[in-house]
Amino acid sequence: MPVIIEGVMRAAFAFISLLVLIRLMGRRYSSQLTFFEYITGAAIGAMGAIIAVNQNVSIWGAFAALLTFVVLMILNGYLILESRPLRKLMQGEAVVVIQKGNILGGNLTMVKYSRDDLVAVLKEKGYSDISDIEYAIIESNGKLDIIPNSRTREVNSRSREVSPEDMGDKQI
Repeated sequence: MPVIIEGVMRAAFAFISLLVLIRLMGRRYSSQLTFFEYITGAAIGAMGAIIAVNQNVSIWGAFAALLTFVVLMILNGYLILESRPLRKLMQGEAVVVIQKGNILGGNLTMVKYSRDDLVAVLKEKGYSDISDIEYAIIESNGKLDIIPNSRTREVNSRSREVSPEDMGDKQI
């Protein structure tokens, strides 16, 4: 078989295989990913690339490896849903880094987050005073969630109130 035709066929086979297998893995892989899921997605893509371009590798052997990897990922997903200890081990858990306006340095160290990084994210989210924050939590996906204290919530809700007169002719 000519090299060009074989390359096209291998690439098409890899593309279709990846498309079907990724769909089998579920919708979570197209939304927020954990670090582990990101890495396994990259590994799956690399296996697909090997199928597509490496003519020294058996297409069926590489596909069997890819299929095994995807089945293990699907099994891992089900096990994580069913087992809290396994979910905690594989994905980690949320960690409180600010409690009642106080930075919890030990928890920052535990999640390998510096005070400078924390302050930078707080500023990006519009918080210049740590005392305005009741809780700040680093989720297992690395996202920082902030729960402002009641005083800050009251100020923010008042500043967001808009009367019909303020809308002028832009009323709905």
